[in-house]
Amino acid sequence: MRLGMKRILVITIAALACSKASVPMRDAGVERPSYDTEPPSIDSSVPLSIDFSVENCPAFDAQAFTCTGRAPLTVRFVPLATATVSQYFWDFGDSTPYGGELAPSHVYTTPGVYSVRMLATGVSGDVVSKVHSESIVVQANAVGYPCDTNAQCDQGLFCLCPTSAPCATGPTHGLCAASCQAGICDNAEICAGLLTATPPMGNASAWQAPMCLHQCAKDADCAAGLFCRTLPPGPAGSAWLHGCFSNIPADVGEPCRDSEGNLRDDLCASGLCADLGANGVCSASCGVVSCPPGSDCLVFGDGRTLCLRPCTNFACSQDPLLTCVIPNSGDLGYQLASPSNPNAASSYCAPEPCTLGDPRGDTCLPTGTCVFANGGGHCVRRSN
Repeated sequence: MRLGMKRILVITIAALACSKASVPMRDAGVERPSYDTEPPSIDSSVPLSIDFSVENCPAFDAQAFTCTGRAPLTVRFVPLATATVSQYFWDFGDSTPYGGELAPSHVYTTPGVYSVRMLATGVSGDVVSKVHSESIVVQANAVGYPCDTNAQCDQGLFCLCPTSAPCATGPTHGLCAASCQAGICDNAEICAGLLTATPPMGNASAWQAPMCLHQCAKDADCAAGLFCRTLPPGPAGSAWLHGCFSNIPADVGEPCRDSEGNLRDDLCASGLCADLGANGVCSASCGVVSCPPGSDCLVFGDGRTLCLRPCTNFACSQDPLLTCVIPNSGDLGYQLASPSNPNAASSYCAPEPCTLGDPRGDTCLPTGTCVFANGGGHCVRRSN
């Protein structure tokens, strides 16, 4: 006597569970195929045969039926059947609960090699299965690739700012990295000295340390969400470096006041938020260190030596109190450091000049006010 469909399904799932004893059995939801029109007629004379394909795979070898990608890897399994199927069960091979969807998406969070099994029940009661052994290959991430946990990174690396302990500033997603206290990294990496100042609350972020990062020449060399940044050197270095990192800490010339109006040295890769303009300017004291590539050393009338960007390759318009000006005297005016760089530009993003008694009124309003200094007036930020 032929067994009923329900009894066959119970026996088959029990056998499947025995082959996967380490995984607790859970009831799996079942999703039936939906049709825009009436479902096709059932031909019970057609034997049920099944297979499945893999979508969203970064690298797929059709001959070996192998999908390869870095962790976390998200793929979608699509069933193929010769006859109408009433129920599906999926074993993803990674000790997660069985899936019962028609075409499930699944996330492989941990590096490893996984076999995938699909079990299907036909409307006539027959139950068949299909296995693709070692079909999912999840690779560990190298330096500079995203991560959620330490286990997703190559041996010797850790997940910087993971989802379980995100950083208050810096990377908004985990990043595989390594410490370079000795200034030593692999050939394709740089040792960046991300040692900016401690934030106002006193708790430094995890990225504020010497760090091995992926070397780059352009943004396209970096993983998604990262940029090719100009960064200070690590313990054994002397020149500025180019490495893949987030857009915080900011580069020289970018704003660095927080939402409460505080100048934040820790928001700058250079470690200095200069009191210039309405929003502050990331800079460096070129009396102590060399300026990053793309900026020059300027000597201000108040005695400060600051690295600023030429306005030929940087937009000053993001700060209402800065403008493109040539060297000029005054407390907030500047001169190029002597001897100046022979390739130095003719004008830089500096405080906008103003004139006391201007018939138009204070041209620095509403963000700033005009302050007279030796040699002329300049716009400064209004105090709250």
